[in-house]
Amino acid sequence: MVDPWAAAQRLLGRWEGPATGRPGSGQQVREYKEILGGRFILGTDVTRWEPTREEPDGFVHEDLSVLGLDKSARQLVMRSFHAEGFVHEYRCVETTPDGSRMVFEATQVENGPPGMRARETLVFDGPDDLESTFELAMPGGGFEPYTHERLRRAGG
Repeated sequence: MVDPWAAAQRLLGRWEGPATGRPGSGQQVREYKEILGGRFILGTDVTRWEPTREEPDGFVHEDLSVLGLDKSARQLVMRSFHAEGFVHEYRCVETTPDGSRMVFEATQVENGPPGMRARETLVFDGPDDLESTFELAMPGGGFEPYTHERLRRAGG
């Protein structure tokens, strides 16, 4: 059985790479670091999306996440705050035995339509390669991909 906190600590460091999805194409930089005596992990994310017909100047998306361990449930929890005003409270619903894949699901999205859900899947393709897929489900519907990133650990 995988130690969920050890799996989360694999995220520590700076990650960079291409982003694709509904907003178009862009570049993402993520950074994860321990905070508050190592009891939590703070993640920051800046994605610079290239200009499109809908966004002729392109745009910058920012969010931050705080990961912690719910010790009684032995489950990772991630709270994400987005510049657009959305807040997701995720629970890690799946972790592979080796910790190389973690699936986080939010059953509601603050400031989204009632019934909106979110899911983020993180897959380590090696110690320095991270793939992230972010999906949304509108009320009554199933999850659909929104963004996808292939990140490489900076300096890795």
